[in-house]
Amino acid sequence: LIRIRMLWLRLTAWPRLEEWSRAPGRTQRRLLRSILKRNATTEFGHQHGFREIRTYDDYRARVPVQTYESLRPLIERQDREQVAAVTSKHPVLYAQTSGTTGAPKYIPVLEQSIAQHRLCQNLSAFVQFKAGHDAYDGRLLAIVSPAVEGHLSTGTPYGSTSGHLYQNMPKVMQAKYVVPPEVFTIDNYDLKYLLILRLAIVERNITYMGTANPSTILRLITMLEEHRLDLLHDVETGGFSHASKLSPDVFDAIEHRLACSRTRREELRAILGSEYPAIRDLWPFLKLLTTWTGGSCGIALDSVRASLSPTTRIAELGYLSSEFFGTIIVDAQSNSGLPTLGHNFFEFVAKSSWENDDHDFLLLDQLEDDAEYYVFVTTQTGLYRYLMNDIIRTAGRFHATPLIQFVQKGKGVTSITGEKLYESQVIEAVKAAENAAGVSAPFFILVADTEPPGYRLLIEPAGQLDGAQFSELIDHHLSEINLEYAQKRSSGRLHPVVVIVLAPGAAEAYKSECLSRGQREGQFKVQVLQLATDLSFDYETYAQEDPRE
Repeated sequence: LIRIRMLWLRLTAWPRLEEWSRAPGRTQRRLLRSILKRNATTEFGHQHGFREIRTYDDYRARVPVQTYESLRPLIERQDREQVAAVTSKHPVLYAQTSGTTGAPKYIPVLEQSIAQHRLCQNLSAFVQFKAGHDAYDGRLLAIVSPAVEGHLSTGTPYGSTSGHLYQNMPKVMQAKYVVPPEVFTIDNYDLKYLLILRLAIVERNITYMGTANPSTILRLITMLEEHRLDLLHDVETGGFSHASKLSPDVFDAIEHRLACSRTRREELRAILGSEYPAIRDLWPFLKLLTTWTGGSCGIALDSVRASLSPTTRIAELGYLSSEFFGTIIVDAQSNSGLPTLGHNFFEFVAKSSWENDDHDFLLLDQLEDDAEYYVFVTTQTGLYRYLMNDIIRTAGRFHATPLIQFVQKGKGVTSITGEKLYESQVIEAVKAAENAAGVSAPFFILVADTEPPGYRLLIEPAGQLDGAQFSELIDHHLSEINLEYAQKRSSGRLHPVVVIVLAPGAAEAYKSECLSRGQREGQFKVQVLQLATDLSFDYETYAQEDPRE
């Protein structure tokens, strides 16, 4: 059935994608007209004269750049009063994500956008399939957010689009996956991860693994090491030690999946008898891992790689968020993605221009190669000229359309003395310092202090770390990467980096706090560069040493 599906995509959806990509300007203009026409009768459409807009220049002149907070009143009014405020059709679901003000954001999800999301997922799978990878021949392990996490006061559900698609795939396809959708409704993350491991370890022939964030896989590896003997006991007895904590729905969904063959039990006795069982030992046929690889996700991914077989390929999941599905990875050998130009209308501003308040907007067919831009998107779900606050880099082309890679969040920038330090620079400097010091650190945050002006590196190393030595290394590498930083350090305007070593458990505590403030587990990312005023995590509880004292 999977092969039949891939053949259908090759004959229908893929040629259409190629047609769009050969004429990106025409594709985007046609899409914009369609979005404006469909939503001309909405309140937002009336306010901004959608009926009078004929060209992109008209659109840019009439509609200012939007943020969620500027759209929030209309989005909430559409749900509360069931009026066409931002979209002509009413959402069937809202995608919940954290907001800049502390209040969650609820992004409208339409039936149409769910179908488009499904198509993009299928096309991404098709790329891997046509490259000759047999990643879908065995069992599949995917970890997603719940389809429904709650309901608004009106009764409209909110959750995740990926979870919705997972929950509503045909039963014959669900049988390929080792984890039923009911498991993802478990609120307790430790319990959920233990159950995922319990269901997955009985299957030797897992050939595909997918999750948005590699930190999720890293957490699974840690829990596997901590609970390996308990999991082995459960396999031997055919049960799950924490079954009493499961709801009846979850237990009914997993009960028949707990059985393990005698051959597999013998294998697991050897694998789980080791103090540090690895993914390559549990699933020797794993061909493909899809996850985010860019930005701060690369930190956790480095630790995940150590547990994988050299034959397991890691593929970029693509530029996607709660707001929209941004790219399709069209080349199995590259992590660059094709913008979803048939579904979403894109605008860009060069990174340096936006940060200097020079708002010279460019369209998809106007981008230069190997350049960085801020992204603004108009979706079919009610987001208009929406500031994503994401920085992307162009990297290659698919026909006439630029391919893009996510670089970092725009807010991952600090400049307390004019140094303009970027999250990507911090990641590069820490990696270089790790290599020089012979240590690894799956979790770190660089915190910008204004008084005295300087930076604190909060770091949880995997092993011993000399804080003073690491401070010098970080300072050295940041100075090499960032000329402005070097100048400010040389002039004494910036103090040396202070390294604060954190005890084991700090990373999980930080993640738990972020989740408690509204971040979705499936989309959780460590913001590795922050202002001190934005850091609410009580790191002092885990500080092993603080050189400032």
